Amino acid sequence: MGNCQAAEAATVVIQHPGNKIERIYWSISAHEVMSSNPGHYVALVITSPTERTHNGSPVRQLKLLRPGDTLLLGQVYRLISFEDVLKEFAAKKCVKLGKLLRESGGLVLDSKKISVDSSAVKNKPKMVNGIPAKVINFYNKSF
Repeated sequence: MGNCQAAEAATVVIQHPGNKIERIYWSISAHEVMSSNPGHYVALVITSPTERTHNGSPVRQLKLLRPGDTLLLGQVYRLISFEDVLKEFAAKKCVKLGKLLRESGGLVLDSKKISVDSSAVKNKPKMVNGIPAKVINFYNKSF
């Protein structure tokens, strides 16, 4: 009798969009997988051993791979569309920008409204068409 579980552990599992599962029985580069699936990137599925969702299932994160990276046996990978990658980067950038703005005290972002902190605006020079008003007033004075 053979050991089926050992054979399953010795595969690279790739999850395609639409719940299709592909198993490869040797190591392969991410570039080869991306070239056979145009418009998609390869991401490693990382399961957190300590963090749990509200259902009690472990939190899963994706780590985007470079084309030169090798997909290893025993790991699970997922194909992600180009659009999904762009959405994720935009969401991360928005979170970082909001955090920086809150730390600097310039803008206070709320889910329903955006307000400007008056103390941050007081010290900034008034601008006219991207030029400080003091400069325009200086050149408008008659000598």
